[in-house]
Amino acid sequence: MSFVTRSVDESRELVAEYFYAVAIDVRGPADTFALGLDVLQLGPVTLAEIQFGAEIAVEIDRMTTYHMDLPLSGFAETVQGGRLVTATPQTGGLYRPDAGGVTAPRISGDCRLLSAKIEPAGLEAELESLLGHPVRAPLRLPRSFDLTSGPGRSLYRLVRLAGAELHDEGGLIFHPMIAGRLWHGILTGLLLAADHQYREELARQAVPSRPRHVKRAIDVMEADPGRPITVHDLAREAGVGVRSLQEGFHRHVGVSPMTYLRRLRLARAHEELRVASRGQATVASVASRWGFVHLGRFAAAYRRAYGVSPAQTLDR
Repeated sequence: MSFVTRSVDESRELVAEYFYAVAIDVRGPADTFALGLDVLQLGPVTLAEIQFGAEIAVEIDRMTTYHMDLPLSGFAETVQGGRLVTATPQTGGLYRPDAGGVTAPRISGDCRLLSAKIEPAGLEAELESLLGHPVRAPLRLPRSFDLTSGPGRSLYRLVRLAGAELHDEGGLIFHPMIAGRLWHGILTGLLLAADHQYREELARQAVPSRPRHVKRAIDVMEADPGRPITVHDLAREAGVGVRSLQEGFHRHVGVSPMTYLRRLRLARAHEELRVASRGQATVASVASRWGFVHLGRFAAAYRRAYGVSPAQTLDR
């Protein structure tokens, strides 16, 4: 979705709707102020390109999610937990849900930001999937990370690629099969690019490419995740025994085959709820279509993953 407004009040409302309640103080020429906002929901990631057209200061009283700012141009000076960081095209800014509010004393008039709001449950579940065990939240992400080399540069390129597609409503980024892979890539990229308490363990998890039977089972699930399927069905399709399939998944994917399937179904249901309306679908019909037979369990798993209920996503 794309928005343009010269009203500061409307700008506050739009930023609050998709990100956080915010105070905006225009410091530059008022006649040049114009919010441009292109935004897309990718699973637990709200991705947006934002520009204001004039120098501004911003204050967010409460940060409830992880957040990443990647400037395409200009700069954004921000303070969280008493630490000042200047986000630029060379340095990305990061924010945590446990470090208090955020103040931006200066965002330059030429600043174009790629901003990603990341639901804590989504990022932490991604890390648990990669490590194969529960993690202690919150993740202690740094305030900034390098965008000029190594994993940080690769992540910057990936998010810029996604950002370029925000303007094309007919693009593949809006297809659930692409969107699901993309947000997983962004989350994994962040976990590899930024320092945190699990980064060394994550680096040790690097393993050879997945064996053929694991790839085959994943292909079967992703081709039609909503159809009834058991671990025995997957093992038969992959040409191995159930135990071999389970061991392969735990070693090379980090979760069991059925956990992978549940997460895949949840992501597909989320994408359908995001683009549907009350007149087109119900929570129950979407849950059923993607293989969830117990509506209460579906709603609970959905809230853990995305921070809101399925009904709230459908009503947006």
